[in-house]
Amino acid sequence: MIRQLDLSPALRVYLSIGELETDNPDFNKIAYEHATLAHQTLIAAGVPENRVRFDFIPGGEHHEGTWSKLFPNVYHWLLQP
Repeated sequence: MIRQLDLSPALRVYLSIGELETDNPDFNKIAYEHATLAHQTLIAAGVPENRVRFDFIPGGEHHEGTWSKLFPNVYHWLLQP
């Protein structure tokens, strides 16, 4: 689907995933692989690398305790011209 979209060169995309999204290690591995593939596909579809940010958080969980630490920096990054 990403490749079929007419993506604006001004687009900014933020992806993040924690190492421990769930208590299922197999799911966590697959989720990481899918997030990585989405990151690579966005770039291959023409979104400049500096406009796609992908954070992998070692030990990170699917919880605001993980992403809240990143939020201020990511928010500023997303709002850049």
